Amino acid sequence: MENKEIRRKNLADLLSRHLEENPESNRAKFAELCGLVPAQLSQLLGNKSFRNIGDALARRVEAALELNHGWMDSLHDVVQQNSELEFAGPIRSGYVPVMGEAILGIGGSVDMIEFQAGWLRVYSGDKDAYGLKVKGDSMWPRIQSGEFVVIEPNTAVRAGDEVFVRTKEGHNMIKIMNKTRDGNYKFSSVNNDHRPETLTPGDVETMHFVAAIVKPTRYIAYEDISVDENRLA
Repeated sequence: MENKEIRRKNLADLLSRHLEENPESNRAKFAELCGLVPAQLSQLLGNKSFRNIGDALARRVEAALELNHGWMDSLHDVVQQNSELEFAGPIRSGYVPVMGEAILGIGGSVDMIEFQAGWLRVYSGDKDAYGLKVKGDSMWPRIQSGEFVVIEPNTAVRAGDEVFVRTKEGHNMIKIMNKTRDGNYKFSSVNNDHRPETLTPGDVETMHFVAAIVKPTRYIAYEDISVDENRLA
């Protein structure tokens, strides 16, 4: 399936899910949620649609709906059946557990306070994804104090990605990962006041992909949530 068809299918599935979960809504209201005008949505999804979803428009929809960067470019909820890939329907809203607080210190170091503290209403394709509440301003303006980061342990990390790192000495960091010519890791910060740090692979205990930065409005405390236990498993 070509990229333009994947994006159109994803947008159609998002519309279908929105109308299913919000019976009082309509296509025009969904268009506004996506940062579009109704006429644009008709051009993209109507019976006589003629317009493709370009890169800028795909990123705008992702940002408006708080989806991960690049979400529109991949098929979702795919299951294996009879050795063939088959689409299993639109994605449902998800919940990612908040597993503690990350207190940002000098040089981008992180002091961890680990405890389960509610949920983030955000979708992740990683079943082991977790959230951390960030305190401190050492990652400003990229991450502001009080926001949350969504961590995906099972997502492959590539050069240039933001990562949550724990060293074998027990130090924690949220950094941008790159590699040196000799194969070591070079961790840098968006804050130019912090110098890059180089570590060997043997120095790193865990390195998890930072999938998203989430606003506090997506946080749900235990007492405010009522969902099936299997959904939160």
